[in-house]
Amino acid sequence: MDKRKRGIALFITLLIIASILSIVAVSFSYLEKVQKDAFRVSAIIQGDILYKDTTEILKRIFPKGKADGKKLNMIYTLPLMISEPDSGLNINLRCEPLLKGIPIKWLDEKFTEKIPQRFELAKKVLSSIIEKFDIKEPNRLEELILSNITGKYIEDSEYTPRLDMAKNIVSKEQFYKILLDYRLKYDDENVFKVPWDRYFLFVDVTKKAIIDGAYITPELISIVFDIPLESVKDDWQERSSSIDEDKITLKKFLVENDIEGFDTKLFSERGLNAMHCEERFAYRENFYSFSFDYSNERSLNFEFNGEI
Repeated sequence: MDKRKRGIALFITLLIIASILSIVAVSFSYLEKVQKDAFRVSAIIQGDILYKDTTEILKRIFPKGKADGKKLNMIYTLPLMISEPDSGLNINLRCEPLLKGIPIKWLDEKFTEKIPQRFELAKKVLSSIIEKFDIKEPNRLEELILSNITGKYIEDSEYTPRLDMAKNIVSKEQFYKILLDYRLKYDDENVFKVPWDRYFLFVDVTKKAIIDGAYITPELISIVFDIPLESVKDDWQERSSSIDEDKITLKKFLVENDIEGFDTKLFSERGLNAMHCEERFAYRENFYSFSFDYSNERSLNFEFNGEI
């Protein structure tokens, strides 16, 4: 009997120890999570400080209304890297032209009502893409895109706008959800063979925004002005071969090729102080990144991307 009692007591003791160890393990796991969360919060704060400092620097280099072609070419060609061993500071800033495609919002006729040629251009390019990439149900895809951009029913269309996207397509992720809806309904893989971001711009823009006449993509030039893409690529460079040279502009390119159709309400005559930037930085032995858009001394669309 005494042996049984001792056995039961030992068993209960082992259960208690196991429970305590389990609680300790959970506690350590929780503390580790709290510590990681604390590091992340600290990294976000550090990123916010760097973001403000970076935008102030960009304001000095690219002031409003004073676009410098050589400076633009330089920042798009060479990333800005800063490293200071004593403080451990390590920063890498990369930027690319922001307005090199047609703003997707130009497909909203109401948004472009004061400059109707913007809607006409966007509609023409969308129709040309649909034909070029052999979309199986061209009318349905166009209806689906337009209904979600405008938030309205399209006459004779079976589609209704998605409430979470209506008049709110300002990111590639949102747009690709629409393409996925079409892909699943009509089993058409061609819709994902289109390099959409070579034609359209998926960021929120104001009604003053125009396409960057120095950094417009060759694909968009080809489809707008009906020039074979290979011919455009032979003569047009998205970036100059030398950082000391101004980027050739669309206006100059068209003049040299005896092509008409340049419209200052659609395209800028020179490069624009409008760019999308990503900055990577080291913090507590880890690397993090954030991105933002910069245009005419205004920065917006800040996004902390987290650890990389």
